Amino acid sequence: MTGRPRNDGTGPTRDIDAVLFDLDDTLTTYEQDGSEILPQAFDRAGVEPFCSYADLEAVASEQPFPRDRTHADFWIRAFERAAERHGGDPADARALYEAFGAVLARDRVEFLPGAEAALASARDGYRVGLVTNGERTVQAVKLDSLGIADIFETEVYVDEVSEPKPAPEPFETALTELAVPADRALYVGDSFHHDVCGAVRAGLRVAWCPGGGTAPVEARAAPPGGEDVAPDHTLESLHELADLLG
Repeated sequence: MTGRPRNDGTGPTRDIDAVLFDLDDTLTTYEQDGSEILPQAFDRAGVEPFCSYADLEAVASEQPFPRDRTHADFWIRAFERAAERHGGDPADARALYEAFGAVLARDRVEFLPGAEAALASARDGYRVGLVTNGERTVQAVKLDSLGIADIFETEVYVDEVSEPKPAPEPFETALTELAVPADRALYVGDSFHHDVCGAVRAGLRVAWCPGGGTAPVEARAAPPGGEDVAPDHTLESLHELADLLG
């Protein structure tokens, strides 16, 4: 694996050697809106609509990410809870999850504001990696669509580790592959629970850039153990990352 030049020591993060990114709702988002997809999913599954996408987001925000390897259990449980709350049948949850995925055009993605500039800044003097709770086959479609399939020196996917973020393992795996100590790496992500809590627990510095995507908002709960967790930097958009990196 070929390394990129290290930071030249002149910027605000001169003691950082690597910048690791989350993907969904940090760098990219789907062009389709959830409120557009959900009615089609109900129709495809042959289920009478019982909730709106806002309702689904609401129940999703109340539950932590499971310790399972993929998003499937999380979203099936979200559909179950939405059904319980809004008069649907929880037994339809799996069919709705699968129908939602079938309707979703995974190659219809776009950069979030500032994402391209953030990647360019990170590549100019830092090692660059990707740590995502998405599966490789799903995320590869997005990377190819946006033309960024070859820019990361390491890529860590949820189906290739034993536990997802916020567990430390995905972050530690990326750092091992880059041969960079945790305290010399910055992680950039949108989720407080998955990204901030996970990266802090793994010993990385964190730039939190909340909001902006179409995925449901997650509960911003501390990780197991009740640690006092806070990001090192909070960004209003990824445009601010260039100034941070210097």
